[in-house]
Amino acid sequence: MTIKTNELKWYGRYTDIEGIRYFDYSASGFEFCMTGKKAIANILSDPELFDDNTKGVIGVYVSELSSPADYKGASFWEAFPEDLSQRFILTEKETSCTLFEADVEKTVIIRVLKLSEVNFGCAGLKSLEIDGVQNKAGAAANKAAKIEIIGDSITCGYGIEGVFEKDTFTTKQQRADKAYAFLTAKKLGAEFNLVSWSGIGIISKYVDAAIEEPDTEVVMPSVWPYTDKSLALRRGLEPAVWNEEWFSPDIVVVHLGTNDASYVRKVEGRRKSYVCGLRQFLEAIHRRSPKAKICACLGVMGQDLCDSVEEAVKLFKGDFKKVDVKVVKFPVQLDADGIGADWHPSAKTHEKMSVQLSQALKDWL
Repeated sequence: MTIKTNELKWYGRYTDIEGIRYFDYSASGFEFCMTGKKAIANILSDPELFDDNTKGVIGVYVSELSSPADYKGASFWEAFPEDLSQRFILTEKETSCTLFEADVEKTVIIRVLKLSEVNFGCAGLKSLEIDGVQNKAGAAANKAAKIEIIGDSITCGYGIEGVFEKDTFTTKQQRADKAYAFLTAKKLGAEFNLVSWSGIGIISKYVDAAIEEPDTEVVMPSVWPYTDKSLALRRGLEPAVWNEEWFSPDIVVVHLGTNDASYVRKVEGRRKSYVCGLRQFLEAIHRRSPKAKICACLGVMGQDLCDSVEEAVKLFKGDFKKVDVKVVKFPVQLDADGIGADWHPSAKTHEKMSVQLSQALKDWL
């Protein structure tokens, strides 16, 4: 039995190109429920554009139910498993992925999520075949809050499965599902949409200490408005603007500044540029999603710009007094909690961040 793309539940930002649905942002993907013995998805990617360290990676999550009637389909978190069942590294232009296989018929919820991030190897669903029947959800309404989290490598789950000073980064170590953003949504029972990109900032990408000019090739204000700018530019297409109606957030979290700090370096003129840029970005978020509450956060990999985040929020609030805005300052990660690849937060640190952030947001739900 073939399951059509539009018969699946989709999460995160996705885009259709030449009949293929691409789900490239961290933790974007799809879900379906079936009763049967096997499910195979054919996934397209572009491995020829990336080395062995930066190819696309997807994760598969399988939850067994007692009967088809148990599938409500009202929440992403319904019967969500403790860990992924398997992962696939997309080393070929087309990969046949056996998502599920059993000797006897079982009723299962199958979710497929992108574990790696948008600016590396892509993932597009070409076809989905099952040996069995698809179980459609009932009419239960999804009343869960919706949270959009905009960030950099930390939000992507960069280096979580690596070890500092031992491993260098690969997409095989990326675990968006172990990062603070995903875990925060889980704690709050919220639907989520991650817009994250490693090395990105508000006014500059990450730059080495010897460089005195900002790297503005890719900054979040020029990426966030679009559905999948990275893939569009690789395909020579004009980026399509993301439609807010497809996912209208109740809360937007902005976690940007770690990479800007590599350029700012406490130079006052640069710091003011960051403050101005963040304040403008908060306004852009508000104008796109005028009903959303906004939380700005920073600190786990360095606190040089934490006061600047406070300043930007104060300036924004001065012009938009009715908007609910708050700031969350994360403590700097501890060696005792483990450090991931390239000095990125470990799974334990991400868990601590999710506890702090979910506590800060729960009053808004």
